[in-house]
Amino acid sequence: MIKILKRFHYFFLKNKPLFGVFMLISVVAVILENVRPYFYKLLIDGATNNQYENVLVILLVYGGSWIVSDILRSVANYFGDRIIVKSSVDARVTIFKRVQDLDFAYHVEKNTGSLISAFKRGDNAFFSLYWNIYREIIPIGISILVMFYFFGGVSLKFVWILTGLLTINGALAGILIKKNLKKRIEFNNSEDEISAIITDNLINYETVKFFAQEGQEEKRLRVSFKNWIDKFYGYVDTFRIIDITIGCLSLIAMTGVMYLMINDLQKGNLTLGDFTMVTAFMGGFYYRFFGLIWQIRNIAKDYTDIEKYFSILDEEIIVKDSEICQKIMENKGKIEFRNVSFVYPKNNKRVLSKINLVIEPGESVAFVGRSGAGKTTLVKLLLRFYDLSGGQILVDGVDISKMSKSYLRSLLGVVPQEPVLFNNTIGFNIKYGKQRVSKKLIEKAARMANLDGFIKSLTDKYETVVGERGVKLSGGQKQRLAIARAMLVDPKILIFDEATSNLDSESEGKIQDALWKTAKNRTTLIIAHRFSTIRKADKIVVLDKGKVAEIGNHSQLINKGGLYFKLWSMQFEEKADDGIEVSGGGLLKKDMV
Repeated sequence: MIKILKRFHYFFLKNKPLFGVFMLISVVAVILENVRPYFYKLLIDGATNNQYENVLVILLVYGGSWIVSDILRSVANYFGDRIIVKSSVDARVTIFKRVQDLDFAYHVEKNTGSLISAFKRGDNAFFSLYWNIYREIIPIGISILVMFYFFGGVSLKFVWILTGLLTINGALAGILIKKNLKKRIEFNNSEDEISAIITDNLINYETVKFFAQEGQEEKRLRVSFKNWIDKFYGYVDTFRIIDITIGCLSLIAMTGVMYLMINDLQKGNLTLGDFTMVTAFMGGFYYRFFGLIWQIRNIAKDYTDIEKYFSILDEEIIVKDSEICQKIMENKGKIEFRNVSFVYPKNNKRVLSKINLVIEPGESVAFVGRSGAGKTTLVKLLLRFYDLSGGQILVDGVDISKMSKSYLRSLLGVVPQEPVLFNNTIGFNIKYGKQRVSKKLIEKAARMANLDGFIKSLTDKYETVVGERGVKLSGGQKQRLAIARAMLVDPKILIFDEATSNLDSESEGKIQDALWKTAKNRTTLIIAHRFSTIRKADKIVVLDKGKVAEIGNHSQLINKGGLYFKLWSMQFEEKADDGIEVSGGGLLKKDMV
């Protein structure tokens, strides 16, 4: 609890002078609000003793204090609003940045629906925590202290009675609140499950419709709601227990205090003004005390909601930047893999084992192999999505572990196998990697990716919104847009991870022409299953079970008759089965050249 409150106040107290003004005004306003029963005593005692001149002065002071307290409360709320809004934004941006900085492995494992719920509940709890502490708990605490002060002037026995009441009720409330919070956590977990199902459905709506599983999805949600309802009732029923237990005990105690007051009034130990003041204080005490219990419960509830929100800041960044980040002296695009080995986190299976490879500046290198051979893993390691289990990767002579991740990735242009686009315009998505760029360069990149003709056919051209994750575009269009995005960055090193896998034959040919024209001036890494994409590569690296099995160009590897030839032959046999003529070995002979 203390850790959460410290973290909350780290953001909340950044503007300490403004916070000091806010607290000073708030305290004065609360004191003025809570001395009103004392004015009742002065007015009644003055009227009883026929001191009407004093009564008039007291009445004017009483009215003035009411006006001043209302003004001060509004001013305090004004400053408080400025503090909480700014600190809430600061907290949300800080946590968002942390999510951005977390490793690729974290994002692979995260549940998007649950994370969104954590952000939503956490931000709400941030505001609620402020309200409950500074607009409820502290004012209630001050009002109880004011009441104790004036009770002490009447009779100390009332102070002891109220102290005992607070102690007993406080201990009882602590037990009940603990149970309430346990049920709250259970309910939050069930709510996260519901959110995860809905988010998963919205992301994968195409799959649902492909297989006509709308009914199944509705059933899945209804089944999950059974557990949600049980947890909900278990949670809200604890409120009823608190209501009955604390309410009854408080009312019994208050009735006892009122009885003692009446006895003292009969014996002459209290003036009529004292009796009125104590009665007024006690009338407000019940609501203050009950409010105090509920606000403590609310703070505890806020704790459970904000704990998961703030816990994101405790997530460890595994792939860390070096304390002194190096930069390359001259950006040529040379890549070296030295004894590179890798085991995925939480997995004892070795993916890569002692990979040694030198890629010269301007060289085009293709990586091929069976699924799971380690091709894409090499790219992830080059991008520092993970740290190596052993060995080094160097770019232009500098170990990538000595570079900052952002600097390293700025040197690379990547076309992923499954491009994901922002729900924004085509122009926005093309220039995403290089924000300040002319429209002319955007159009040039689109032409290089064979996308300009399609864009020109659209009503809004480059201002066309592509939808969530680019849903309004076909797979081939998304992939060509991703190629244009990478081309625009104009890096020395380009990485194509199955970049033409979703293109038709005509588009693939045009993209390959653009790819190879671009490859003349930069280092190009190509991961592909379609061998037509990589035939022109300067070097082809064949991976098998995490090791380099063969290296050479297309002709060399075909003539060698090893694993590459086997994989290549299998692919073209599949084409023959699909109706592509390969009789007499004509296609094989042609492609061996």
